Amino acid sequence: MDKSARFKQSIAFIEEHLYEDINLGQAAQAGYTSLMQLYRDFYTYTGHSVKEYIRKRRLSAALGLIRASQRPLAEIAYSCGYSSQQALCKYVKSATHMTPLAYQKSEACYFFPRFDSEAIRQVTVTAETIPKTIHIQFYDPNQHGIEQQALAALRSFLPEYQGRIFGRDGQLRDGLFCYELAVEYDTDLLDRLADSTIQGIKVAQEFSLTFAKTTVRNDETEIGLAWDYLYLKWLRTSMFVQDNGRYFEEYICKSGQVRKLILYLPVKRRTDYDKISVNFSAGLEFLVSSREGGQAEEEASAAVMNYISRYTPEAISIVREFYVAQNGLSYTCGVRLEQAIELPVNSGLEILRITAGRYAMLESGSCSDRGVFIALLDAWVQENGWSKDDLPAFTTYETGGQADPDAITMRVWIKLKDVKNG
Repeated sequence: MDKSARFKQSIAFIEEHLYEDINLGQAAQAGYTSLMQLYRDFYTYTGHSVKEYIRKRRLSAALGLIRASQRPLAEIAYSCGYSSQQALCKYVKSATHMTPLAYQKSEACYFFPRFDSEAIRQVTVTAETIPKTIHIQFYDPNQHGIEQQALAALRSFLPEYQGRIFGRDGQLRDGLFCYELAVEYDTDLLDRLADSTIQGIKVAQEFSLTFAKTTVRNDETEIGLAWDYLYLKWLRTSMFVQDNGRYFEEYICKSGQVRKLILYLPVKRRTDYDKISVNFSAGLEFLVSSREGGQAEEEASAAVMNYISRYTPEAISIVREFYVAQNGLSYTCGVRLEQAIELPVNSGLEILRITAGRYAMLESGSCSDRGVFIALLDAWVQENGWSKDDLPAFTTYETGGQADPDAITMRVWIKLKDVKNG
């Protein structure tokens, strides 16, 4: 039995005893692991501590009952593992900023799904102190391979250096790409670098932050995939958001060669939650194009925007809502129509009419991997007893317009059947 399968057995034990006083030692035993390893695995697989996971799962179930049942609040509290009605009220207020009664009457939905997937990469969350460092900036007209060029240049200046090496992307300057390396501070090193031809030397003081970290082999493609996983997958479903500090990498060397990198992403506990609601939509219309293949999304979007630029250029400034739906390598992309239009023959575009009806909708100010949001909303639909219509899930992106052009709201939509199960 592999590690992920053992972890799922621990999850199954927790879910089976979710509303009881869970013995975490027994949960670890269910997955044939130690208690300390279970703590570490929870961060790796779910992005949550085990106790945080249990709290969120209990609260998710309790709020579902508050919304959908007529049971007394005290009964809901005890049935979901809370010591009292007051304890439940405290957690509801903390998570939703509403009382249970206000939550029952609101359209917002708090939902935290059961974990049911596999971690792609080992991720740990720890408080780290980064030592005082000397930063050196390297510039090159080509971004590809700039990290290796910077490391080679550093070795030529400091061939005997054996300390820690950190790196991160720098700011463009005069059309040149920048990569910034940092070495542990030493007065002799600083004097030697200052006497060299290196430009842009500065000293950064020691600092401490909480980081999500993962280790990856020294391969440019693997490094990119690891960063994508941290940002688009792990962070999106974890109990953390990115902190204000900048990301960076640490180079792990052996025999003078870089073997691995540790990726550091500054994080802090999140204080808000994505909004899920059930709404009636009178119907929407989009001007869309469909494409297939590796660049399908970009090509479909470009076809729509090129058409608007050519035939209705005045509409470019007022387009605020965009549509995306995916089926394998096939994408349909478009823009919201505020008024009816006539398409010329052989335009390659079509008018997509989204039927009126009841929709489950997840709204977020984050625009990371929409597949994660679709899976989350789909789990909420199933766990809360709704039946899905045959219409595939789709995503819309709405900009803030001229008032706030950088603000983007993402909404995932799933059409529901009129009758709720049960």
